[in-house]
Amino acid sequence: MSITMIGLDTAKSVFQVHAVNESGKAEFRRKLQRSELIPFFEKQEARMVVLEACGAAHHWARMLTGLGHDVKLIAPEAVRPFVKKGKKNDAADAAALCAAASRPDVKFVPAKSLEQQGVLALHSARSLLVKQQTMLANAMRSLATEFGLTVPKGISKLGELMELVDADAAFPKRALQAARGMLDHCRALAESIETFEAEIVAHARHDETARRLATIPGIGPVPDRGDSCRHRRLQKCKTFRRLARSGAATAFHRR
Repeated sequence: MSITMIGLDTAKSVFQVHAVNESGKAEFRRKLQRSELIPFFEKQEARMVVLEACGAAHHWARMLTGLGHDVKLIAPEAVRPFVKKGKKNDAADAAALCAAASRPDVKFVPAKSLEQQGVLALHSARSLLVKQQTMLANAMRSLATEFGLTVPKGISKLGELMELVDADAAFPKRALQAARGMLDHCRALAESIETFEAEIVAHARHDETARRLATIPGIGPVPDRGDSCRHRRLQKCKTFRRLARSGAATAFHRR
């Protein structure tokens, strides 16, 4: 029988290929170095190639689609039940991809375009900087509390906290140096966050899907800072999960 499907487990340097025929029987299994991947698929007839959806998978989906293959992405949670117990390795993962893709009720994840991944990178970078800013703010509050100085919660209150620190003659010189350094870094992060947010909002204004999502009450291109609990509740919502699987929710959050 001829090969009808190839499961491809991606990695940084070594890739695992699992090819099956119409009956689902394995035709061959092979490990490929990164430099061997494209030459291998160039020699293959056009057929379905299945990958687990992740950041790098979208890149390979575009590359293999350009070679004429029908590339499908499957969410990790849909593949996990098909991995044989006690055999968690690259070969087992590649075989599980074929098994999952063979199910009649399988749902595939759309491959992202370069533009979509670019916008998602802005969101990821912004999210990272917000976390770093929160860590710095907590560190500043913790340091000031050690010397009996406190202010209400909120990033906007850090300037007020620094005023109390500067006004306290008993505040150690080295601790003052640390507090000023953290505040400067926090302000630099705030500028970077605002730059990313401006780019995200600009994209949302010109993207048709983004404009359509913005009509939903409480949904916007950038989440409120410090609103992580509400966002986690939204992620548990069935509607949001459906949007996420379709790729439509990658650039939108609850306000």
